Amino acid sequence: MTASKIPVGLPIPNPTNSYWQTPTHPLKDHRTTPKLPSSSQYVIVGSGVTGASIAHKLLLSDPTAQITLLEARMAASGASGRNGGHCRGGRYLEFKNHAERFGKDDALKMDQWEEDNVKNVGAFIKEYGIECDLRDVESVDVTTDEGQFQEILDALKMRKEVAGKAGVALWEHKIWSQEEARKGLLIPKAVGAVSFPAYVLNPYRFVCALLEMSLEKGMNLQTNTPVVEVAKQHPGKKWLVSTDRGDIEANHVILATNAYTSALYSPLADFIIPTRGQIAAIRPGSKIAGNPALKRTCGMSDGTSGDYFQSRQEPFTGAGDLIIGGGRRVFPTGEQSILDDSKIRPAISAYLTQTVPPKYFGRENWGEDGEVVMEWTGIMGYTRDEQPVIGQAPGQDGLWICAGSHGHGMALTFQAAEALVGLLTGREAEVGKWLPDCFKIARVPKIG
Repeated sequence: MTASKIPVGLPIPNPTNSYWQTPTHPLKDHRTTPKLPSSSQYVIVGSGVTGASIAHKLLLSDPTAQITLLEARMAASGASGRNGGHCRGGRYLEFKNHAERFGKDDALKMDQWEEDNVKNVGAFIKEYGIECDLRDVESVDVTTDEGQFQEILDALKMRKEVAGKAGVALWEHKIWSQEEARKGLLIPKAVGAVSFPAYVLNPYRFVCALLEMSLEKGMNLQTNTPVVEVAKQHPGKKWLVSTDRGDIEANHVILATNAYTSALYSPLADFIIPTRGQIAAIRPGSKIAGNPALKRTCGMSDGTSGDYFQSRQEPFTGAGDLIIGGGRRVFPTGEQSILDDSKIRPAISAYLTQTVPPKYFGRENWGEDGEVVMEWTGIMGYTRDEQPVIGQAPGQDGLWICAGSHGHGMALTFQAAEALVGLLTGREAEVGKWLPDCFKIARVPKIG
């Protein structure tokens, strides 16, 4: 894929309606002040989990911080309000690959990062009593491909050895044999599975709660305000953030813009690839009630596809909505180089709602297909090396980037915000102990 084929642009005005955004939150079109402030100490662009977390953590670090947060559409209208509702780890699957590509030290830091992120999100929501349907769950990665299962076992073995030598305590993963997976999860073609602790939640409500907390501490939120340019008119001067409603001068500008980052910072144009994900909420099949897999959240693979689901029922009896995502590989392009989240693909719809459930559960266990409740899409920021981009833009004092979550923002961004705020507030030595080198912006070609 060449740079010329990767679109650069802002969020489009009329995206599909997300399951999580029904009904919408009172903050959806919030503007703290009728007009934009002429200046602000910090301007954060993007109101998803990254931007909302950065604002919250900045105000924890400095309660007097003057923050203006700009959002092109309604609050939390991007990928954060459109994902599958999972907060789960998954880097263990790639530990061997990561160790070979980035070194064992970074591979270990990445796994620690993700586990800390999941634990900290859950603890934060519980501490503040945020109403976002948080549930502790056992999450299971199931595969029907023998070669893939062996690769997972090899990755887990290496992970345990590296962590043991480093004296690092990581989560223990439960390994399910073929017989255990087939009997315990009633997935007839399973060759094995791995399970671990995780959460599910309404991501939109979580992000909006974060925004509310910062608003109470003095943040200025301006929705429906696309940023069209970020520039310095003169070296050493403040940044000028230009919108279609006016300009803001800022000491620091933080781009929490994920797939849309290259529209405001062109050196990332060939590194962050906008990628469209599609999700469906469906009623369960006529025979699936009581299936033990519905008591958990699942990542499911046949060696080529990457599908996932969660059940919204509590307690899980199989009667609630199932949120099913995946299917990008139905198209050769994998839905990459797309910025349009106003449309859904009928072929992916058919795959998610008609193919996925009986493919894994078997038609005899699933039964007749249930009603389709809602379908929607969202734009993710995939990176060339599958790792996020965090840090101050080289040679651009005061311009900060926190983007490129590669489809795993709920397991990355709370810690990414912690890292970015630490770097911004002069705690480089502390952050450097746990920030992987392969997450740093300096490693990106044409930048570092």
